[in-house]
Amino acid sequence: MKLYTILFILLFISCKQPNPKIERSEKKEVAKVTSETQEKLQGTWVNLADTLSTITFKGNTSKNSYSGLENDTEIFFTVDANCKTTGSVSTSEPDSYINTTGTAEECYYIKTLNETTLELQLMAQNVTLQFKKQR
Repeated sequence: MKLYTILFILLFISCKQPNPKIERSEKKEVAKVTSETQEKLQGTWVNLADTLSTITFKGNTSKNSYSGLENDTEIFFTVDANCKTTGSVSTSEPDSYINTTGTAEECYYIKTLNETTLELQLMAQNVTLQFKKQR
């Protein structure tokens, strides 16, 4: 059941359509990496629950892929000490939350992040996602 929940969440995020009112000239540019946490996130991570599912972090953007097919939606994110979507969740740990913006506003608590392992907790649904760094 947990696997189906994770797949549904990934599918839901992947299927969100960009806002047609945003013109290409208004598109945000990929920002440079600004923190050690953001630096560690860079690259492609494989979902351990479904190894066909990956997420790639580049600068301040992320993209989901499934079975090698990249989703067209580029998701912008920030790394912060608080969860912006819930407003009440914060910590004294700097850079412990990933906040996505735009059509996919969500908050993830970074439970584990090192050179090989990424473990995120989706705050809205209390779901934990585990990833391994793709080499």
